Amino acid sequence: MQTSRTFDVDAFLDSRKVGWPHLKIIILLVLAMMVDGYDIFVTGYTLPVLAKGLGVAPQALTGVFVLQQFGLLIGTFIVGPVADRIGRRTTLLIAMACFSVCTLAVTQVTDVSQFLAIRFISSIFFSAVIPNSIALSSELAPKRLRAGAVSLVFCGYTGGNFIGAIVQAWFLEPYGWQSAFWIGGLLPLAVLALLFVFLPESIRFRALRNPADRRIGGLLRRIDPSLTFDGSERFLVHTPIAAAPKAPVVALFGPGLLGQTLLLWCAFSTTFIVSHLIGSWNTTVLHNLGGLSLQRLALIASFSTTAGIIGTGSSGFIMDRFGPSRALPLFLAGAAIAIACLGIVDLRSPAVFLVAMASGYFSNSGLGALNALGALIYPPRMRATGVSWAAGAGRLGGMLGPAIGGFMLAQHWGLQAIYLCTGAPALLAAVAILFIGRIKDEQHPDVVEAAPVGADAKARVTASS
Repeated sequence: MQTSRTFDVDAFLDSRKVGWPHLKIIILLVLAMMVDGYDIFVTGYTLPVLAKGLGVAPQALTGVFVLQQFGLLIGTFIVGPVADRIGRRTTLLIAMACFSVCTLAVTQVTDVSQFLAIRFISSIFFSAVIPNSIALSSELAPKRLRAGAVSLVFCGYTGGNFIGAIVQAWFLEPYGWQSAFWIGGLLPLAVLALLFVFLPESIRFRALRNPADRRIGGLLRRIDPSLTFDGSERFLVHTPIAAAPKAPVVALFGPGLLGQTLLLWCAFSTTFIVSHLIGSWNTTVLHNLGGLSLQRLALIASFSTTAGIIGTGSSGFIMDRFGPSRALPLFLAGAAIAIACLGIVDLRSPAVFLVAMASGYFSNSGLGALNALGALIYPPRMRATGVSWAAGAGRLGGMLGPAIGGFMLAQHWGLQAIYLCTGAPALLAAVAILFIGRIKDEQHPDVVEAAPVGADAKARVTASS
């Protein structure tokens, strides 16, 4: 009679205290998100200088922003299913290598059409970083801290603005717009090397793909060296019944998830309108219409980014404490108000820094918490697909945002009208989240219960024959 053992991966990971193995992965994913956040918005950081270098008006580059969002949309719908098949780590590494090379290639372009083509290709690979980083962090973290872990990782995406501020202040004028893309290509390659050496694959993903995978034991021992395995174990992950369909995309619209999926897509799309409108045109609006120098813009951006990192890092923990349906609508409403105030405040007074900090805090809290909410809604088997397809719906808004900004500039709108229009979609996102909260309160989907955890707070290992 052959004896095998089962090891409850969920119970083990959910019972662990946060230690160096968790922090190491979070730091690595923060770095990946940082270079991704910078590279996605690098055109916006450099737009006034870039447009001059290519011999066109800034509005002539509206198509670059829109097509880049279209590339992100295409990539987002592809990358989730790919990651759920070949792994989060593998998908992340391939994507970072590809967009690093593409970003370096941008330094050699001589006209708008060449620039547009390369940025479109780059954007397909940009789309892999957010969903896979979210999946990796959420699948490692204990359930009680899952939203907090995701929000910490998302700090990197916000922190990419620091790189943009440094480039604006010290690189653009002396070294030209190409310097921004050299930085955007070389930094990801450096981070890629770190990820290749130190970033492991998701333990939950490996267990779902192959419960008898012997590599899982080694990954678990990194978290708890006292564990021992003899190679006969089957590593189990408990997944809600709602994830039963074989195709993860189909499961997004299954029982208990349809309404939440559609509302989440609505929230993502309206939030992305705001974030990509600001990311594409904020530098140009404040420089050309507000008369601010690139150095002052960099200073304002540093204040906004600092507050944004604080907001992003804390938003998940606030959600863990008060619940998504209470915290997230407040973040989004606060973002709408703060952005509208940018069109009212005196841009040369100290008050602009307070408004910029409020805008950065609430906007990034809302965006980070929204991604954390996606990780909470969907189970491990379909988490990368769920988050990436929600982000894909956001990309539709991301395409619309830059187009709206280009239209407002072409029609010579003033600062007040521009920023009032920019903040309004965040209010629609807040309403969508309120409805998600009502659905979650009314529904009680069946789940497969995890095996109980022993008194020593370790995952239960049982023998069966």
